[in-house]
Amino acid sequence: MFVLWSSFAAAEVLRHALIVGANQGGGTLDPLRYAELDAERVSTVLVELGNFDPAHVTVLYGPTAAELKAALHAHATTSRSFDEDLFLFYYSGHADARGLRLGNELYTYEAVRGDIRAIDADVRLGMLDACRSGTITRLKGAALSEPFLVEERLAAKGEAWMTAASADEAAQESDKLRGSFFTHYLISGLRGAADSGDGEVSLMEAYNYAYERVVDHTGGTEAGAQHPSFDIDLEGQGELSLTRVSQGRATATLPAEIAGQITVLRMPDRTPVAEVAKVLNRPVTLALAPGTYRFRLLQGKDLREVEIGLQDGARVTVSRWGALNAELGSPKGEQVALDAYQLARQQAEHGRAWTVDAMNPQDLRHSPLVAGGASTLLPGAGQFYNGQWVKGGVFFAGTAAFLGSSVFAAGASDNFWNGSITGPDMLRLTAAMLYGAAIADASYQAQHRESLRPMRGWTLSSSSLWSPDLLGAPYTAGINMEWLATRNLSVSLDRLGWTHTPARENVWSLGSRLQIVIDGKRLRPGVFVAVGARLRDPLVGDTEVMPTVGGGATVRWYVTPRYFVEHELRVETEGGPAVLLFGGGLGVHFGGAGSSGS
Repeated sequence: MFVLWSSFAAAEVLRHALIVGANQGGGTLDPLRYAELDAERVSTVLVELGNFDPAHVTVLYGPTAAELKAALHAHATTSRSFDEDLFLFYYSGHADARGLRLGNELYTYEAVRGDIRAIDADVRLGMLDACRSGTITRLKGAALSEPFLVEERLAAKGEAWMTAASADEAAQESDKLRGSFFTHYLISGLRGAADSGDGEVSLMEAYNYAYERVVDHTGGTEAGAQHPSFDIDLEGQGELSLTRVSQGRATATLPAEIAGQITVLRMPDRTPVAEVAKVLNRPVTLALAPGTYRFRLLQGKDLREVEIGLQDGARVTVSRWGALNAELGSPKGEQVALDAYQLARQQAEHGRAWTVDAMNPQDLRHSPLVAGGASTLLPGAGQFYNGQWVKGGVFFAGTAAFLGSSVFAAGASDNFWNGSITGPDMLRLTAAMLYGAAIADASYQAQHRESLRPMRGWTLSSSSLWSPDLLGAPYTAGINMEWLATRNLSVSLDRLGWTHTPARENVWSLGSRLQIVIDGKRLRPGVFVAVGARLRDPLVGDTEVMPTVGGGATVRWYVTPRYFVEHELRVETEGGPAVLLFGGGLGVHFGGAGSSGS
C-alpha cells in the first residue's frame, strides 16, 4: 500500500523538485522542439498546485551530465536539512535503452536511480518523458486502501517511477499539442482533468489519466501506440496526492450536464493547455492561470465553443456554448476521424483578426494593447496596470535614472544629438533597452500571449557600438534586419544607418553579416563575420567611402518571447588598424512562435 500525501498545511514538510528539459540528444538524433518547454510547464504546475517550494524547485535546460549530477547532489544536501520531505525528479528529452542522452553524453539509468536514491527523502518520485524510459521501471503493482489525509506529517515512505513509454517504445512529441503527448496529458490531469471529485489529483489518478489519453492519441501515429509505465514501491495507507485544484489562481468548472471531449486553448496564440474527456453527470474543475481561454466541446461531429476571461481569483462555470458549424470533408466512402485539437486548429485558421486579440475587448482588465500603451506613455505604467507594482517601479526608476544620467552628464549639451536613435552614450542605450522591455513585458504579462518564442523567421533591431577611445558618440549605429535561415545560422543586413560625431562629421554605414548561433531557451549567443562600407561626409574636406571587414560575438537575451536585448563585441578594420567596438541594441522577433519555418 502507499500513502496519501496531502499535507498542504504542513510547513515543516518540504516538497522539492529537479526538473530537466533537454532538446539536444547529440550524435545523429534530431533536436526535440518541446522538451524544455515541457519542463517549464511541469515546474509551473507543481509550484501553482502542488505546494512545491519555488525556492527548492530547480529547472535545468540542456544540462551536461556533470551539471545534472551536481543538482541531484544539491537536493540531497537540502533533504538532510528537513525532517520530512518529498523529492520529485522530472526529465524530458532524448534517451535510449541505456540511459538519458544529454547532448553527446550518456547518464545511465543505473546512475540516475542510484543518485536519486542517495537523496534521503521520505518519498522519491521519478517521471521520465523519453524514448525507452520504461527500462528504468519494473512494475510491481500496488494495493490501494481508503484515502487517508495527513495534515501535520508526511506519512509516506518509498519510491515511485512514472515513464512515458515502455522499454522498447519511442516517446512522441506533437506539433498540435506543442509538447509531448505524455507530459501534455499528465499536466492536464494535474490541473484537474484526472480528479475523481475530491478536489485533489493523486499520483495514480494522474498516471491513469495520462496512460489512457496517450494510448488513445498515439494509436494512429506513424511511430505507433505509446504505453506509459509505472513502478510503485511506497508504503503506507491511502493515495499519494500531487496537486490540489482549489489552489489555482483561477478555476473553470465544466458542469455536470456537459459530456464530450473538451479542449482548452490559451488565447490569442491558441496554445493547448488541457484536454478533458468529460463524462455526463460529473463536473470537472480545472485550475488555470489568469488569462483568456477558448473552450471547445466536441460531441460526435458537433463542435461548439465558448471564450472566457479569467481574472486572478476567478471561479467560473463554463456555459453558453456556441455552435461552430464545423464541416468535415472527406473523399467519398472514407470516414474522417479528427480529434478536437485538429478541429480546433482547422477552425483557428478562420479565426478573428489579430487586432481583436491584441485589444481583448472581452476583458479590458487583461488587454495587451492597453498594458503596452500605458508603458509606452510612461515606463512601468503597464506593469502597474497588470498589478506588478514592484516591477513597474523598477522599470520606471531604471529608465529615468539612466536617461537622466545621460542628459545631465558633463558635456551632455554638446553631444546630446550626437549618435543615433539610442543616443550618444551607453547610458541612453540602456534607458532605451529598459523602455522597450517595459512595453514588451507589459503587453506579454497582460495575457501571456505566447509561451514559446520564435526559432526561425526574422528580426528587426537597432544597435550602437562605441570604441574605447570615444565614448561620447557611437562609432557606428543603425538598423539590423536578420533572417534566421536555420535555428543556428542567420544572415543580416548589418547596421544600416547614420551617426553624427562630435567633429561634426556625418557617417553613413551599410553592411551584411553571417552568424552562427546557439539557440537556447532565453539566451542566444553567437559568433559572426561582417563586411560593409562606411561613407564619411565631413563638413570640411572630401567625402570618403571606406570598406569595412570585421568579426566578433553577440549574446541575445529574450526578455519576452518576442522582445530581446543584445550585447556585442566586435573587431573591425576600416582601411587601417583594427578597432575594438562594444555595445548592443534592442529588437523584435517576427515569425511563428516555436515554428521551424519562417
